[in-house]
Amino acid sequence: MITKEQIKKIKEFAVEIDWNLSFGGKSKGNRHLFRMNRIAKELTAKHDVDTSIVEAGAWLHDTNLEKTIMGDTLENKEKIVFFLKNIEISDEDQQKIIHCIEAHDGRITATTMEARIVHDADTLEKMGPLGIIRETWKKTNAGWNSEKIIEHLKTHLKKREEKIYTLEAKEKAKQLNSIIDSFFKIIDEQMKE
Repeated sequence: MITKEQIKKIKEFAVEIDWNLSFGGKSKGNRHLFRMNRIAKELTAKHDVDTSIVEAGAWLHDTNLEKTIMGDTLENKEKIVFFLKNIEISDEDQQKIIHCIEAHDGRITATTMEARIVHDADTLEKMGPLGIIRETWKKTNAGWNSEKIIEHLKTHLKKREEKIYTLEAKEKAKQLNSIIDSFFKIIDEQMKE
């Protein structure tokens, strides 16, 4: 079991990467990790899981953004493992956390309930208005234009919804996507020349 003090250190480490190292420090003040953790905690309420693994995985899920915007979710694995060893996280818990990180974006199937919850929380956070703004900001920083971002969002959000694991997250995603469909209809109208 991961202690509260270790979780505090994980949070500080993750926020440092997210605010000061990811995107060359341009994302300072971004609250994605905080919102994502709130959603993950809500999803854990109905499942028998190790909440400390979920919380650690939720804080650390985007640590790859220090090195790559669209690449491997474990791009920063060496740094993460070094940090987790340094704060004396057991090898078993390290592996569980690493799995939450690698499976958070759906490219790898989540095999534990903890990883499924981290995935679902990240997906739900992306589907809300702030998630769309954040994804747009990320893709803009990768050099994408508006049209490419809009097309990406239309398919990306649907693909993420299709991979949701928990019933609670599926219900919430369905609600959020009904709002998003209207949003994209308006955008399509505005984009017509």
